[in-house]
Amino acid sequence: MSFSHLGSRSFYRSIQPEIDGVRPKLAHFNIKNAKIDPVAVLGVLMKNYAFANRTMVSGIERTPWMADPNNIDSRIALPAHGHQRLSTDEIAIKFKKRLENEALAFVKGKNIIGILLSGGMDSRIVAGIIKELQRSEKYVGDVVALTWGLEESRDVIYAKRIAKQFGWPIEHFFLSPELLERNIFLAADRGAEYSPVHLHAMSEIGKLTGLDGVLAGSYGDSIGRGEYSGRKIDGLPDILDKNLNQFAFMRCHAEKLAFEKIKADLAEERLRFPGRTEVSYREMEMQLHYMRRQLNACMEVIDDEIPLYQMFGDPEVFGFMWSLDPSCRTDDNYEALLALLPGDLLSIPWARTGKRYNQPTTKVQDDFLSRNNNYGRWLRTDLRRMIVDEISCGALQELGIFNNNSLEMWCKRWPKSRTPKADRLDEKMAWLASLSIFVKKNQIKGFDKRYNHGIADEINRFKALSYFQIYHLFKRLLKR
Repeated sequence: MSFSHLGSRSFYRSIQPEIDGVRPKLAHFNIKNAKIDPVAVLGVLMKNYAFANRTMVSGIERTPWMADPNNIDSRIALPAHGHQRLSTDEIAIKFKKRLENEALAFVKGKNIIGILLSGGMDSRIVAGIIKELQRSEKYVGDVVALTWGLEESRDVIYAKRIAKQFGWPIEHFFLSPELLERNIFLAADRGAEYSPVHLHAMSEIGKLTGLDGVLAGSYGDSIGRGEYSGRKIDGLPDILDKNLNQFAFMRCHAEKLAFEKIKADLAEERLRFPGRTEVSYREMEMQLHYMRRQLNACMEVIDDEIPLYQMFGDPEVFGFMWSLDPSCRTDDNYEALLALLPGDLLSIPWARTGKRYNQPTTKVQDDFLSRNNNYGRWLRTDLRRMIVDEISCGALQELGIFNNNSLEMWCKRWPKSRTPKADRLDEKMAWLASLSIFVKKNQIKGFDKRYNHGIADEINRFKALSYFQIYHLFKRLLKR
């Protein structure tokens, strides 16, 4: 794959000149007794991913975004954001053609491909594009749909409906507390760079045999609809605007120094692509940091075993969408595109709402589950003892960067509610367990006396608890 693609894989490299070469996995380096990187730790505590190229290990980095991994000083030309205005129908026609070319470049010569299919709009567009290639006989191979989640979830039910309409077999992977526990250890094995709740059934898909490749559509919302975590591109906040160290897990002194380095990392990445507008930089940062370091990093679990390609990532595709005025990157584009694809895909509701896509005022068409997992409940109940034991075992406390009183407090104060959805604290507790396992396994070292514990740490801890209690009080009141 060209490294000019958004979904291209980031490798690992040592910043020590005597260690040459790039490697696909952190485990391919000898990291025994290496030092923790507090800057990467703070990134995950703040945003659920490390910024820029940092890993949990000082001295080992990811290869840069949009650069040849064997020449980190290179810079691949990145399409510019523009203000071209086209009608929705024009956009859909051009978008479809580019997606067909992108898909064909990956599937050509392959006998059997898998498609990660859910009830979302991105994956059904990928499915529709592949079905179109089959109908035109540009792709003559077979397709297997791959989905995961609760049996009664919209994601699973809608994915099965789409697969049936296209005449494709479907493999359904169940999510469970046991799989989530394995993912806690898997995230640790892969460097604890993200919360294990994002790994879903990726390890199980990687075990499949007979597939020549897997297609994913994870970049669709961001490219096709200009939306990142529910925010449109012209309304994206500064990447450091919120979700800071709100649970006071890190010592104030360590946090202050690490935060300054995060800001320096962000500034350095912007300098690699000079002359952009603020709107452009903010979208680029969502791709460079969020999409690359959280979402795409998890997908490496599949890519290790079966070649995986992220649709919407070809420069011809995202470059075209970036060339449009932000006002043209709307939900209407998906609606028009889906109307051009086979399978009457618009008749199947959107899993997010249960309503027909792009018709928010219509009624919900079913009572299937909008979520596809019970991660919050499983973490707080089934896996609680294991997680608390890992966080409390001393591995994190010995690093010298954590507020140990906060670790103890959240182990005691972590709610025991059975609500199914995982919240930010649940994600952090799962990640801290993975980090603890990673630190123990590799004997990662910390800082003995550099970051002192002071009164500011206790104030931060009580503020975090107060915020958490007020937040949950309001949630309970809203449910009444």
